[in-house]
Amino acid sequence: MINGLKRNKACFGEASLWLRLACLFVLALLFCPVNAADMQNVNAHCVIEKIVWTGDASDFDKSQMHVALGMPCDAWKIAREKLISYYENNGFVGAKLTGIVKSGTLLLNLDRGHGWVWANVENLDSSGTKIEVFRKLTGIEVGSPVSLENLNRSERKLLRMGYYEQTAPTRLFRDPNRNKIVPAFSMHKANISEAEGFLTYSSENNVWEGSVNVDLYNIMGTARDLHLEGFTGENSRHLVGSYKEPWVLGTNWNVLLRGRFDENTYEDDIFDENVDDDTSASKIVERIAVGEIGVSRDIGFDFNIAVYFGFGEDEKHSSLEMSYESLDRFALPRSGWRVNGLLSWKMLHLDSLDDFLKATASVASYYPLYKNFIARFSGKAGGIFPTDADLGHMDLFELGGPESFKGMACNFVRAAAFGFSELALMWQDGYDLSIEVFYQPGLYRNRSPWHGWAREQNYGVGFTQYRKNWSVSLYYALRNACNYLDGILGFGVKTLF
Repeated sequence: MINGLKRNKACFGEASLWLRLACLFVLALLFCPVNAADMQNVNAHCVIEKIVWTGDASDFDKSQMHVALGMPCDAWKIAREKLISYYENNGFVGAKLTGIVKSGTLLLNLDRGHGWVWANVENLDSSGTKIEVFRKLTGIEVGSPVSLENLNRSERKLLRMGYYEQTAPTRLFRDPNRNKIVPAFSMHKANISEAEGFLTYSSENNVWEGSVNVDLYNIMGTARDLHLEGFTGENSRHLVGSYKEPWVLGTNWNVLLRGRFDENTYEDDIFDENVDDDTSASKIVERIAVGEIGVSRDIGFDFNIAVYFGFGEDEKHSSLEMSYESLDRFALPRSGWRVNGLLSWKMLHLDSLDDFLKATASVASYYPLYKNFIARFSGKAGGIFPTDADLGHMDLFELGGPESFKGMACNFVRAAAFGFSELALMWQDGYDLSIEVFYQPGLYRNRSPWHGWAREQNYGVGFTQYRKNWSVSLYYALRNACNYLDGILGFGVKTLF
């Protein structure tokens, strides 16, 4: 029994030892949050004091990572992502940069890997376009360093042009014998050539106006475009046409031909303050025909520049046009920007004492908000300089209609200067449906006998519905202080082929 008691004491002693160890473990767990916080504070005070490179690093690499000095120990990873992105967009798609921080010293090792260049672009789908034309449209140059960013920009460019529909993600293939990568798109020819009829009705003035537009894009798969537009209204008519011949003589320049015929009926500007009625006003019919020839070219993937020379019966002018476009798609865009600028110098005008400069600029940006909700911010402004130039009626800006003040009838007023902005909230269902509400504050320069600026506020709703190769659009817009039943109703039908 004594031996048994001794054995029990020994077991109890061992048990008490394990009990003490368990208590210490529990106490350690209880203090873990404090210790973890202390460790976080220690890490927060960890600062990179020195950078040491191993391997092959250029002065450029060192300058890019130099910003990490004096920063927290984890902050160097942000600079690493920027440096790796640079190499991925300059031919070194397999570049790697590894690093470790020891006692305030950042040890870095850069492995750029092999440099790669672009091979000829291929299209895995039936595009309906000659492969040489398709390669030019992508904007990817053979032999240039591989850039994943430029590949994405090329893909977006093809989609917003509207020539193609993407059927599969773009793939990359490696040339087994050379350091070349073949970008393989999957683009199918889209039915984007269109014929559209559009009618507007002003219930305030009981006036109908209509236009017919025909746009032929990528004719026979050659990237040639043709645009024709005819408009007729109560006091004005016009006919506009343009044609693009791409890559003339094997260059990157396009030749553009444009023509315009305008006829406008208006009242004489003579104003007699001693006459109470308008019976003294006389009707004047003015007609002009202008032809233009120009050249344009793409700069990168998003910019375009064009120069035109125009001739008319009593005028000649030169124009410079610039545009930037980064929209994500051709129909019903959801994100991106569109910016346009125009400078036109009229050098000769027989009815005027002065030559003058006509300048316009417009911008539109799309921002996805939540799910199918999108915001569009846009604006446009224009002016004629010098402001005291002797101008003819047809030299002024035409305001009113879908392209400017939507609450006015087309060509409702003419002005020497104007500006407006627009905020629209849209709901889109893919490529099929768009519903929007919009608000347009703006102003324009009044003509004689009035003076100063006239303020405008337009607002309304719009609707667009696509069904296969057909689309229907509708909008209703009102002006400030206008009766709700006296707005502008616009209705359009479009067919794609």
